[in-house]
Amino acid sequence: MVLTADQQGVADANTTFYEVLTNRDLAAMERLWFPAEWVECVHPGMGPIRGWEAVRESWAMLFATAGPLMVAATDVQVRLVGDVAWVGCDERIATTNEGRLISSLARATNIFVRHDDAWRMVVHHASPVPFLAPPQPEGGALVN
Repeated sequence: MVLTADQQGVADANTTFYEVLTNRDLAAMERLWFPAEWVECVHPGMGPIRGWEAVRESWAMLFATAGPLMVAATDVQVRLVGDVAWVGCDERIATTNEGRLISSLARATNIFVRHDDAWRMVVHHASPVPFLAPPQPEGGALVN
């Protein structure tokens, strides 16, 4: 699918978000978000955080306390209506804990508004996607 120039701008802002997250760059996160009291962030498995100051603090705490983190967006879908756009995507998350690689998957919706010719994030909502083991044949034995 070919993106319009506006859709590409939103896709680029979304890519920047995941780069900023992986790089733990709080200053870049501050530039990406629209600093309003009505913005909202839901980290995977957590409740909503509302208002720019609280959202900013959540990123600062995450960057200060989490181990190495890599987050990549896949299955990215961009939608746009006027000066509001939203992106649905899968977040492929990898981190380490006590030397062990831990990976997980979340489904995210990121909402952006156009402000001063830039796409600024106003909502990030990520929900964990549980891992479902493949079904086992009756009796639990694998069949060759």
